[in-house]
Amino acid sequence: MTLFHCHLSIKILTLDLMSNKVSARSLSNWGIFIGLVVGSIIGFIFHEWGAGSIRDGLLINIIGPVGDIFLNSLRMVIVPLVVGSLIVGVVNLGSGALLKKLGWKVILFYMSTTFCAIVIGQSIINTIEPGKGIPQETIDEAMEASKNKVEEVKEKSSWVGKSLWPGIVNKIIPKNILHEYAETNMLAIIFVSLLFGMALLGMQGGPPKEAFVGFFDTLSEISIKIVGWIMKIAPYAVAALMIEAVASFGIEFMKKVIFYVIVVAGGLLVQFLVVYGCILKFIIKAPLIPFYKKALPIFLTAFSTSSSAATMPVTIRTLEKEFGVPDSITTFSIPIGVTVNMDGTALFEVMAALFIAQVFGVDLSMMEHFTLIFLVLITSIGVAGVPGGSIPILIAAMASLNIPVEGIALILGVDRFLDMCRTVTNVTGDSVAALFLARSEKVPLHFNSSSHSDSSI
Repeated sequence: MTLFHCHLSIKILTLDLMSNKVSARSLSNWGIFIGLVVGSIIGFIFHEWGAGSIRDGLLINIIGPVGDIFLNSLRMVIVPLVVGSLIVGVVNLGSGALLKKLGWKVILFYMSTTFCAIVIGQSIINTIEPGKGIPQETIDEAMEASKNKVEEVKEKSSWVGKSLWPGIVNKIIPKNILHEYAETNMLAIIFVSLLFGMALLGMQGGPPKEAFVGFFDTLSEISIKIVGWIMKIAPYAVAALMIEAVASFGIEFMKKVIFYVIVVAGGLLVQFLVVYGCILKFIIKAPLIPFYKKALPIFLTAFSTSSSAATMPVTIRTLEKEFGVPDSITTFSIPIGVTVNMDGTALFEVMAALFIAQVFGVDLSMMEHFTLIFLVLITSIGVAGVPGGSIPILIAAMASLNIPVEGIALILGVDRFLDMCRTVTNVTGDSVAALFLARSEKVPLHFNSSSHSDSSI
């Protein structure tokens, strides 16, 4: 087998990312949920304990670094993972014509589902209005608890507020790609990776080309291995992150914004079941229950890590092994989807922005609602596929519409859970897109219990 026909999926299947044994995988998933519950309980105890040198020392010097190690590790590996996978994925397509055809299909699919998500989120939040009636004391409490975090994310979002179009262009076409790698600017990384892949695709075969493609193939494989190591600390990291969140805000505060959490989670569920369900049923012609059952490892990994990038190896592996999607499609569409397809993020952003506007009594005109749709549709593209990557983009959209950005403090305390939920929606969109591409290319897919026999569906 030549290098240009290498099957990245075979390598992914051989990596012990989550464990090849069902029992080990189940144990890992249980560990995540246990960490979530235990972290919430300990966080509540810390909150009731009150501020003090011992409690603050534990939070700052022991518990905080555990969560930081996990988040920083994911951010560290996302660039080589996406770059290696996407370049090899483009080369594996084998021709520029196929690249062009699949590229247009996947972009139009992602933009369409993201638009649906935004409209769903806007409709639900404007109908239910969970931001009406939030007491001022709750607002003050939230701002005091998260003032440092608010300033941090405001700095990260400053590029959009200055000038939208020049900011986006500068994000896509970089002056210095090494700087963009260091800043994890995913739009520039995707753009340059596609350029490299297309250039390699157009070169004549030979040792130099094979060596270069082999380098990126190995880079992708190494990155996947590192993700597997990072996943081993996920239960402890989730617990640490929950301790920090609950200790800062407390259960009583979270009760006051629980209606907001339920409404946003409901919107994500509509996208997850209704929008994707209709695409699966009527366009892909796939049975729904077998799909959701066989894609469960993707959902669990996304929920536990809050990272579509960390979930990418599991997504590719599951699509190839369980559904029969060829690696030429998965290694091309999934890395792009990790950055471009942010349905859950877009839905969350529009709902969170309108929720905060309702809290502060900001009435948006019809034109401003259309502007919000446009801003979220554009700025959600390129959100880093790591935990909390959507918050700076949300602040940028709010600032453009004169919605008080300080109001972000209201949702930071409950964002850990919602981040998990919207990541599940994001990776589901990636998976459905890959199935859509495979079906449009007349690839036989299988959705029955056996992963080795095709079904006409």
